[in-house]
Amino acid sequence: MAANNVPQKEKEEYITNKVLVVFSLCLGGVLLLMGVKNLVSNGVSYLTGIMVVKVLIGISAVGVIAGLFMMIREIKNHINTSMKIITGRNVLLTFTISLVIFVLIYYFLFPVFKIFFALLPALAVYYLIYHSYQPEFVAIAFNGGIAAVLLFIIRRALSSANFKYLVYACVAVMVVYLLAQIIVVSKIKANNGTLKIKNKEYNFNFSKNAYTMLFVTPVVMTILVLVGAFTSVALYAIFAVAAYLFVTAVYYTVKLM
Repeated sequence: MAANNVPQKEKEEYITNKVLVVFSLCLGGVLLLMGVKNLVSNGVSYLTGIMVVKVLIGISAVGVIAGLFMMIREIKNHINTSMKIITGRNVLLTFTISLVIFVLIYYFLFPVFKIFFALLPALAVYYLIYHSYQPEFVAIAFNGGIAAVLLFIIRRALSSANFKYLVYACVAVMVVYLLAQIIVVSKIKANNGTLKIKNKEYNFNFSKNAYTMLFVTPVVMTILVLVGAFTSVALYAIFAVAAYLFVTAVYYTVKLM
């Protein structure tokens, strides 16, 4: 019995370590971005900041190449990387993201900082949710994230006469997403929790009331996006999204206990 628990224990430790590594990388990334932003925000240290960005681009490029070489070696030597954190794929992915971020900073500077100050912590939280919560809550959290981002864009667009078209674009994106989720969830429900894409079959271990939540949540989020788009309460709609996610997070956390 104890022997049978060893692989499961190893898997749990592996997942825990993965989550910790992702959280550490995202936190480190935010702190690094804060340091770079402080340098380029100051007229005296601006050139130093740009030089630091160039160095970080170079380091990221070297990391991408190293990741590629590691991947090639692992494939060539048939190395099993299923329970390893430092792998060619992970190194390649990490440094590719880093390279994209610092190239964007080099060309666009301040708007990029704002985006990634929000995006990196969000990535860490969603990664934790993916590995810790039920599959339906992962989808629910994703619904809320999309709605919050669209509402943020709507709020900014409404304050400028030149970007009003973005409001309609955001509404269109949310409606398309709503229809897509309803179609996909309906197919999964009809196939008893499975979804076939080409020759691959994906199994979803949804709980009893999952389908209700997966149908209701995108509808609620779409309504909030519509309210934010065609009234002056986009900010309050964002708070409503956050409140909805908080309540559902508490519910699913209790279910895990």
